[in-house]
Amino acid sequence: MYAWLRQGILDVTLVPGAVLPESDVAMRFGTSRTPVREALLRLAEEGLIEIRPQRGTYVSRMRLDRLEEALFVRAAVEGAILRELAARHDHVALADALGRAVAAHAAAVERGDTAATLEADAAFHHALVDASGRPGLWDVIGKARDMHHRVRALAAPESLNARTALADHRGIVRAIRAGSGELAAKRLAVHVGRNRDIARALAGQHPDYFDAPSALPPTAAARPRQRRSM
Repeated sequence: MYAWLRQGILDVTLVPGAVLPESDVAMRFGTSRTPVREALLRLAEEGLIEIRPQRGTYVSRMRLDRLEEALFVRAAVEGAILRELAARHDHVALADALGRAVAAHAAAVERGDTAATLEADAAFHHALVDASGRPGLWDVIGKARDMHHRVRALAAPESLNARTALADHRGIVRAIRAGSGELAAKRLAVHVGRNRDIARALAGQHPDYFDAPSALPPTAAARPRQRRSM
């Protein structure tokens, strides 16, 4: 139940601002409200839902300031990783290994498989962390990426965005192969910056999916985007 709700929120099949009644969730899973409340509390701790006493439970809207903070973290941490990888004596072999991750990403983009494209994108960044020998850093990067998962899910149908991200990954690999950590980090910063630009554009296209830092929580469901049935 928790995993289903979490994935639905991240994939935006449960849209930002939408009402999430406990009774509907309980009916969907044929369970009592107690496990539903437990799942919702976990999601609230992650900032994915808002529980308003006497008012209801809502899928959290996105906030541009929080999204941009997450991108700052990604650029700093992944940039440092890239500088180290490019300086290693085996940077060419590392580039070859990362190239295989890029090939899987390219295949998903060519198939037009949105879910596989998102998974391959994440796999590339995970491969960078694994190559660094500091797997614990994925906790930091993964949480920052989760902040943007909904943005990527909304933007993924635009093939240009997917192809641009793929081109960015290829450029990062080329920089590592050349042993240029600074160039790899700069390309990563541009890559991450595209997410910021996409988020700002989506905030203009879907203002009901976003909250200003001082805005009050929503009081009604947002427009549906292929809502999951409960």
